[in-house]
Amino acid sequence: MRILLFGLILFGCSFAAQADQLAYLSKQDAEKAAEFIKTQKFIYLYCGCCDANESAVKIEPVSVEVRYTNYEEFYQVVVTYKDASGTIQTEFTDLAYTWVKKKRKMLTVGAVMDFEHDRCHSFPKK
Repeated sequence: MRILLFGLILFGCSFAAQADQLAYLSKQDAEKAAEFIKTQKFIYLYCGCCDANESAVKIEPVSVEVRYTNYEEFYQVVVTYKDASGTIQTEFTDLAYTWVKKKRKMLTVGAVMDFEHDRCHSFPKK
């Protein structure tokens, strides 16, 4: 019974860790990623680990900043952009689900930055 309970707890922890893989970062990593995103004309938001059949969302960043999460020593990369209707939106990114086109391939920002994370699925083909 203990083994089953331990297995369920371990499974639950691994699932929770997968949900926000690269959302909370060290200040140094968040700043490095923010500087990279600032160089990109477009980024794409897509959860490669999710079961839903959602499409990738292409956005053009207006500004990119690093914000303290109010939790321990963790920071987040925050992207501000205009949506299709012209409304300003703010997105707290998870770099495991934030994609860029690099040398004709779609990669997560986490992969480009060489941050350890579950690479999940590939980017959806159009």
